[in-house]
Amino acid sequence: MTREAQGTHAQGEAPRAGASPAARLGLTHDILQALERLAIPSRRAVLGGVAGQRRSRRYGSSLDLADYRAYAPGDDIRRLDWSAYARLGRLFMRLYAGEEDTCVSLWVDTSASMAWDQATKERTARAVAGALAFLALASEDRAACAGFSGAVTGRLGPLRGKLSAPRLWAALADLPQGGSTNWASLAAAAATFPTGISVLVSDFLAETEQLRPVLAAHRRAGNELVLVQVLSPEELRPSLSGELRLVDSETGASVDVTLGRTALDAYQSARADHARALSSLARSYQAKLLTVDGGLPLRQIVLGELVHARVASL
Repeated sequence: MTREAQGTHAQGEAPRAGASPAARLGLTHDILQALERLAIPSRRAVLGGVAGQRRSRRYGSSLDLADYRAYAPGDDIRRLDWSAYARLGRLFMRLYAGEEDTCVSLWVDTSASMAWDQATKERTARAVAGALAFLALASEDRAACAGFSGAVTGRLGPLRGKLSAPRLWAALADLPQGGSTNWASLAAAAATFPTGISVLVSDFLAETEQLRPVLAAHRRAGNELVLVQVLSPEELRPSLSGELRLVDSETGASVDVTLGRTALDAYQSARADHARALSSLARSYQAKLLTVDGGLPLRQIVLGELVHARVASL
């Protein structure tokens, strides 16, 4: 819910016009340097398409040739079998046993509830997605991103290699904002990126039964799930009081309330109940869940909170 009078909780100055894609997300040089030492862990052998650094029961980058498959756009041309091309006139990839890559897909909530507090909620959500995309690319995995509200928008990828990071950062920074969240659209899009790790970045301020089909769809698509919940300081620790009109940022519905100690205690109790329900839902789909205070410094979130929750690891 938004208010007709709202405060600001800026993490820092707004990016200047013409700033680099990394700067637009707040990803400073020192943060990116530190991210080089991290990776996105996986609890299982993730089945990817081309050679990478993740251990797998299938094909990878050892010295043992295991099989061939047809070339697909985006494959590493260094693994083309030119002798097969000379014989057959078709492009084939050499597959090796041992290691694989995966695709890390970033799905970012761009609805009006995220845009309500741009400094500590919307920008933080996109910055966390940008940091995780960089982790994937630096680890020789692939990364893709998309926004979602009423529909899935701004799709990009999958891309490979650290040189692709600015394209993904720019796409994340340019995602449209506003509208109501249509969780069904996110469920329908679950299988449109390659199988791997799906990272959902949202405030998840919805009934858990609305979220269940989304998680189920991503699991059916064979993806491992990571849920990053981003909340503003005002949502975590409301500072408002008195006679107010609360306005829903997505529907425009309003309600007049008197915010005193009793009402604030009831709010915190309801928020705790929702947090428990969301945690239970995540466990039922073997998803990692991290709740982020968007008012914290980005460096602390990316290099502290993500590592502590094992969303990122050394």
